[in-house]
Amino acid sequence: MYKVFRTLVILALIFNFAPAQKTLAQKFGHFDSEFVLNKMPEYAEKQKEIEALAGTYDKEVRSLYDELEKMRAELRATEVLLTPAMKKDREKEIQDKQGEALKKYTELFGYDGLYYKKIDELVLPLRNKVNQAVEVIARKYGLDYLFDKAADVGLVYTNPVHDYTEFVLEELGLKQEKEN
Repeated sequence: MYKVFRTLVILALIFNFAPAQKTLAQKFGHFDSEFVLNKMPEYAEKQKEIEALAGTYDKEVRSLYDELEKMRAELRATEVLLTPAMKKDREKEIQDKQGEALKKYTELFGYDGLYYKKIDELVLPLRNKVNQAVEVIARKYGLDYLFDKAADVGLVYTNPVHDYTEFVLEELGLKQEKEN
């Protein structure tokens, strides 16, 4: 009788938890957003625009720092000829120029600078387009998680069987063979 009861309890537990175990199984996949973006012709155009902008901004900032270095060199060269008051005035001018250069650098390349705002403005719509395609692919293949290999998620190994990059390219109409 005890063995029958124990067997019934074990069977009841197995049948009660078997459906729960099935729902715990999750399906994973990965894709490479950088590869996908590099296949998009408009992304290459935006990258060129961003590089040109970075060059322009860099020249602006560099010219201010060049002026600053020139002012410092002039002060060192004429330091012995200046009165203490004149030297203090020149040092103040140098500090002001340094502050101006730092302010310009922060305005252009800082955390919330114009350069990064422009990147967001130009590239974010393309990333959103990729994300929408990823969502379609994830739903189509019943994936619970679809990781981006290009992001810093720390994927050390990925099985190519679970690589959905080609499907994302296909969804975006960019179907081409992946280069390895």
